[in-house]
Amino acid sequence: MGKKTVRFNCTHCGHCCTDVICLPTPWDVMRIVRMTGAEPYKFLKFVLSDEIGEVEDSDPTWLECQGERYLMAVRRGKKGCFFLDKKSRHCSIYEARPILCRLYPFKLNETRKGEFKSFTLHADVGCPKHTDGTVETAPLYELYLDDSRHQKDYEDLVRVFNSRRPKKRKPKDFIKLFHDPR
Repeated sequence: MGKKTVRFNCTHCGHCCTDVICLPTPWDVMRIVRMTGAEPYKFLKFVLSDEIGEVEDSDPTWLECQGERYLMAVRRGKKGCFFLDKKSRHCSIYEARPILCRLYPFKLNETRKGEFKSFTLHADVGCPKHTDGTVETAPLYELYLDDSRHQKDYEDLVRVFNSRRPKKRKPKDFIKLFHDPR
């Protein structure tokens, strides 16, 4: 299991859309805007470090503003993700959804040399993880590679943002580095 396929069947329980904080990349945001016309200032928020415990302090995508640290996240309401359709309980931007959503609940395993080894299911997530289906790993790996190609650029954007120190800068000002609505 894991090299070519992973035993998994999504039950559409909604856990990923209601209980998981989605941290999109700037490229996810641009894709969502391009495919849906949604305004990033309406669907994004910035969470403080004490609001999300799963991200290591050393993660290079922490934004620094006025003595606080933030991560860019998809806004959530009482019933889940901003893009969760209230009636159908399905993703309203399924074709444009962030890479994190596309890969959830899968975990990539690498060799000590950083080479692809396999995919498994994350052990510590609330997804029921039914194993009565089969998911091909090749498309998951392509998503992972696509995300990896953009990760350095994302880190560079954060580094540029963090190096600018205007006193009144807000986390949402980060969006201006990759989204110009003109």
